[in-house]
Amino acid sequence: MSLSNEPQWVAVYTAARAEKAVTERIAEDLHYETYLPLHRVLRKWSDRLKSVEVPLIPSYTFVKITERQIHYVRQVQGVTGFVRFGSSGIAVIPQQEMDAMRQLVDSEEAIYVHNTHMLHKGARVRVAAGHFAGLQGTIIKGCEDGNFSVQISQLNVSLVMTIEGDVLEAIDE
Repeated sequence: MSLSNEPQWVAVYTAARAEKAVTERIAEDLHYETYLPLHRVLRKWSDRLKSVEVPLIPSYTFVKITERQIHYVRQVQGVTGFVRFGSSGIAVIPQQEMDAMRQLVDSEEAIYVHNTHMLHKGARVRVAAGHFAGLQGTIIKGCEDGNFSVQISQLNVSLVMTIEGDVLEAIDE
């Protein structure tokens, strides 16, 4: 898939530890829609522990642009390129996958799976109820462990969460 005249989500490679600055520059200077998924981690310094927000996917940020806007994003300080697939051009990330990533990152709920022995590793599933209703993903381990992932196929990345309750249903493909 390649970019068109309609704005579409793409992943931008950034210089190391420049994700936040690049995202801000694109949003403020170019006024393009951006998204930098962050998560909290506990970091230890010699004298203390501190909770800090770090990028979920290091060296990546996301921007919604058209084909004509590629040049402007490329010029932003800290941008090193775009995610591409072979000679097919810049990889477009479907809106559904961006929405799923936002939903997972923005949630602060812990989720776990049980009583889903009929679901096996690799099964495509949908969350049927609760905060994540409608979210689709793949079982990445036996469900008794509760591990469920939402894959962002264009990036070859999976976001892993754990679901509690009988809320997963198999998707017929």
